[in-house]
Amino acid sequence: MPDSKTTPFYMKLTLQFLIIVLVLGCATAQPGHDTARQIQSATGLANAIEFRTNALPAEAAPAADTLSLSDAIERALRQSPEIQIALANVRAAQAGAHQSRLLSNPVLDIAFRLPEGGGSTVIEAGLGAELIKILQRPRRISAADAALRSASAKAVSSALEIVQQTQQHYFDAVALRRETQILIERKERIGELLKVAEARLEAGEGTQLDVATLKAEQATAEIDLQEGNHKLKATQLALAHRLGQPSGHVSWQLSTLLKTQIALRKESDVIAHGLRVRPEIQADRWQLAALEDRTALARLAWMEGATVGLDAERDGDWSLGPSLKLPLPIFDWGQAKRAKARAQAIASRQRLTQSTRRIVREIRQSHAAVSQLLNTTGQARNQLVPLHEERVRLAKVVFDAGQEDVTRLRLAELDLLTAKLKLVRLEHRTALAIVALNHATGGSTDPSLINHD
Repeated sequence: MPDSKTTPFYMKLTLQFLIIVLVLGCATAQPGHDTARQIQSATGLANAIEFRTNALPAEAAPAADTLSLSDAIERALRQSPEIQIALANVRAAQAGAHQSRLLSNPVLDIAFRLPEGGGSTVIEAGLGAELIKILQRPRRISAADAALRSASAKAVSSALEIVQQTQQHYFDAVALRRETQILIERKERIGELLKVAEARLEAGEGTQLDVATLKAEQATAEIDLQEGNHKLKATQLALAHRLGQPSGHVSWQLSTLLKTQIALRKESDVIAHGLRVRPEIQADRWQLAALEDRTALARLAWMEGATVGLDAERDGDWSLGPSLKLPLPIFDWGQAKRAKARAQAIASRQRLTQSTRRIVREIRQSHAAVSQLLNTTGQARNQLVPLHEERVRLAKVVFDAGQEDVTRLRLAELDLLTAKLKLVRLEHRTALAIVALNHATGGSTDPSLINHD
């Protein structure tokens, strides 16, 4: 045992070392990062998304019979396994950020040696901690925090993807229902024309060619209707899947009309806004920051295994002193780890450039599509359809006056239905283009950039 002079010194140094290790090893406050609130802000939800520890049910409770677009989006977000997976990844990143604030536990090393000639047992004791983790602690914290922010941005990106898909499925269903109604009416009008042509043929006033032509048109109309019904069913099933009820009913009353009117700012403003708020770019930037921190950490890779601490030995009397163990960088001085870290950082920089270019392209394409479709749809709505309606009105006047048979009126009505079908499809494309532009600009809710009238 140490004598009375050695004991206070020994105990003092030991306690000092333990206090330093405990203080440095204690975790600082976990960084606050409310990803659910960020998703709420980006998607316009009334309430934040909740992270669920239990798996979502394979079949959620059915949605209401009347379904608005906002209700569909909120339900899709709350029933999305993709978002729950992203939130779980954020939780894992939060745990990593918390772990980065902790030091490794100190290692107590005790050895007992029995002298060959007898005598007192030689006791060697050491208390050490990994030196490299102490030196790297600030960088490790920085890298972990950047990884957390990157995971959070990816979760927001996943939410915006769900919003876009839900909007697309919803507007597909709205447009296809309108299309099928027009196709049904078109088929009925062709059937009426066919009856007139057959009656005229029996009376000797028509030709077999007219009847054959209308029968061919009727067969085409029937096929078009079947294809429309098939597309509508597939779209409804896709929407049901997104709402978390893949085997539930799909006969909702969709109360939100197609979005076809917006106030559009110039392209450069929209691009600048999109590059500022798109979560994919933010995720890539934070990922690059984390990799740059890891590149800096790799500079000390050769010190892995180094320890610093206190060593004590009793060989009759106690002796105590600091200790340092360093690896000799003869074969491996960390060159491979530094090269790997640099390569990963370089790849991340290129990935950021790739994402930036892709997002600019998406914004420009969707902006051009919206601009062109707004003009084309406006022409169809304000010129094409009114002209065909006027033609039907004039044909009806002529028919009522007894100057023409019903054939000219029915043909005018068919052409009007064709024009209405074209308008519906243009409005559908316009709505999807607006959805794409809204997504390309980061789910923008800025009224100065993209406003729904």
